[in-house]
This record gives sequence, C-alpha cells and structure tokens, in this order.
Amino acid sequence: MTLRALCAALALTIGGLCHAATEIIPVNYRMADEVLPLAQSVVGDRGRVAAYGNQLVINAPEPVIEELRSVLGQLDSPPRRLLISVDTQRHGSSQQRGYQVDGRIGSGSVEIGTGNPGRDRNGARIIRHDTQSRDGGVQQVQATEGYPALIQAGQSVPLNQWSTDAYGQVYQDTQYRDLMRGFYATANVVGDQVQVTISAKNDRLSPEHSRELQLQNTDTRVSGRVGEWITLGGIDESASSSDHGIARRYSTDSAQDYSLRLKVEVLD
Repeated sequence: MTLRALCAALALTIGGLCHAATEIIPVNYRMADEVLPLAQSVVGDRGRVAAYGNQLVINAPEPVIEELRSVLGQLDSPPRRLLISVDTQRHGSSQQRGYQVDGRIGSGSVEIGTGNPGRDRNGARIIRHDTQSRDGGVQQVQATEGYPALIQAGQSVPLNQWSTDAYGQVYQDTQYRDLMRGFYATANVVGDQVQVTISAKNDRLSPEHSRELQLQNTDTRVSGRVGEWITLGGIDESASSSDHGIARRYSTDSAQDYSLRLKVEVLD
C-alpha cells in the first residue's frame, strides 16, 4: 500500500470524527514498528495510527496529534552511549587440623607401630594447614542504549581420559573443552534508573583438580540506579571431612564464595 492510499484509508475509517486531520510524524532514532504500540495507546479510540517505513501516519483531532507528538518527542531521542562493567569475585579458603603420633611399642615378640614406622624415635605431629585463594576482575564494554553488547574471552583446554579397548589395551583420548568468560547485556536508561538484561559466564579449571572444570552461568534481568553497583547473585559453598584412627585424627574444612555484580554509567 502506498503512503497516499494509507492516508486515505485512515481518513475514511474515522470519517465520523469531528475536525480530524491526517498527518505524518517521522521517527528519527527508532523504528516506527517499535513505537507503534505506544502511539496506539496514546491515540486510543480517538483516531487511528499506522506505521509506514520510519514514519507514523495518524488521523485524529489536532489535540490528539499534538499529544502524540509530545510523547514521541520524549521517546524518540538519540540512544545514549553506555559503559557496562561486570565485576566477578571468587574467594576460597581451606583449613586442615589434626594430629598424628609416630612411634612403636612392643612387648616380647609383639610390636605395634603407628604413624611413620620408619622413625627412630617416638613423637607426635600437630597438623595445621591454612590456605587462602582469591581471584576475579572487572570486565567493561561500551554499548549503545537498547542494543545488545557482547564481551567474551576464552580458551580451549585439553582433557585427557584413559579407556580400555576390547582387547584390554589402555589408550588415551584427548578432548578439548571451551572455557568462556564474559557477558552479553542489553541496558535501557529511564531517568536515573537502568534496566539490564544480562547473561554472564565465568568458566575455569578447578585449582584443586586440573582435570575438573568449574562452569558458572548467570541469566537475569535487574534494575537499579545509574552509576551504582547492582548485585546479580552469588554462590556460597562449604564442605568438611574428617578421618581418624589409632593415634591420628584429621579434619578439613573448605569454603568457596562467588559473587557477581554490574554497573552501568552514561558516557554521553
């Protein structure tokens, strides 16, 4: 349908309205189809509005047209340039406590050894080990308001597996897995508030076991104030184990804390 035909159709549709006019309102920074639902909600049953290319064609009384112009003037503005920052932090700790008695005791032809039988003298060992680990960092990407932005880095790591064939022969099979770190985000600013849809990944090799992968994904939609950190989520894990026997006792406690937050700043 041509633009002239579209205008004529709108005029005929609301021919019963008093003092109706047909006007074309250009949309400069957004697609007409994108703002059409809002335009229809403003006009309501007082007229008709349709999208044509990057323009809105409206047939309605003059006050309704002016009201729509005012609303579009606030909405149809140049998208702002944003800086999106994602902060990832991970903290781990491990404690080992215990004791072990090393020595021998005998009576006649019977001798009992505990701990390290190679020691020449009896003795006791007090076990105390503490480890702390911390890693993380901030990733940043510039984005246009309302448009998705992606920042991602990764590596392919080899994982070796050993299997046995039908003849009992052991062979090694190497497979490569991709470890990715980054985020995919879309941000919109309204006043001093920002709404963000984000998907973040933070994969890595386990620091304790080189053949294990730690995969972490976050998919969410959050809102907060522009220029302030917004917490997306976190993981708090802990584990404990113990081992005891004759003349020995061990206990191990470990914890892993993972947190993720983001901040959006307006550059323009």
